[in-house]
Amino acid sequence: MIKNNKKLFNIAIILLLAMANLHAINIPKLSKFDKHITYATYNADDVVLVKCKEGFVSIIEFDKDERIVNIATGFSDGWEVMDKDNYLFIKPKSYTIKSEEQNMTDENGEQVKFYGSSVIQPNPTDWKTNLIITTNKDKVYTFDLELGEASKINYKLTFNYITPKEKIEKEKADKELAQKIAKEKAEYQKEIERNTIPRNWNFVMHVNKNSDTIVPDYAYDDGVFTYLGFSSTKTIPSVFLYDEINKESILNSHVKKDGKYDVVIIHKTAEKILLRSGDKLVGIINKGYGQNPLDKTYSTNKDNIQREIISNE
Repeated sequence: MIKNNKKLFNIAIILLLAMANLHAINIPKLSKFDKHITYATYNADDVVLVKCKEGFVSIIEFDKDERIVNIATGFSDGWEVMDKDNYLFIKPKSYTIKSEEQNMTDENGEQVKFYGSSVIQPNPTDWKTNLIITTNKDKVYTFDLELGEASKINYKLTFNYITPKEKIEKEKADKELAQKIAKEKAEYQKEIERNTIPRNWNFVMHVNKNSDTIVPDYAYDDGVFTYLGFSSTKTIPSVFLYDEINKESILNSHVKKDGKYDVVIIHKTAEKILLRSGDKLVGIINKGYGQNPLDKTYSTNKDNIQREIISNE
């Protein structure tokens, strides 16, 4: 008999838990930036909790092309509800009890009739109610409205419209894409930072007077880029291409640290290069230019990475 009672007790507990889950309310998720901003996934079978407070207005955002058709609340005297486009504005309000005739005795002992009314202010007990919304998308939204503390109320509730399964699949796809991008970025960075193989060291320099501080300690090219190494005692100059027709034009370059040297990496090979810093000037001639060409032109010094020029316009 004890075993049977225990079995019945366990069944009752399971039934109670099941019933509790059936009536579980949908509490919107908080934004990671501000807990007053909340989100909920639309489910026609859900009742969504919205917490408000007197003196504050709350807004509910529906789908962009969704419009509200009907609004109904169980306590219209205590709640102001207004729609605009795909938004619904909600605010608790006080209400006035209908005036009733009352009798009063004046100072002379005579009966005086007057009409009195009472204003009821919003309070958490009496202002609990529900709100039903229907829209042009044949959707029905069901809400529980409650008053709460200012720190816990919904300033804004936004609905999203993916199913739980779609949400899981999207989060999984987003995670996989982020991992793939991070992996590719790491691989590209590794390729870019890998030391290059010099193909040509045959460079000569012409140094103007008092220009020693911008003279590179070494120079070479790998058939794609030109590399100028400067020790810590040197000044990194501006880099220009020189030819007889156009004279000087600025060259694209960037600086990379390589051991004790700052290496100016010029994004091409060139026969003549000028280095300038104020009135200091160094001319560099690539004696090996064109003597050991690559089988094709590359935009970077790695076969599997291409350089793309992005305009600032």
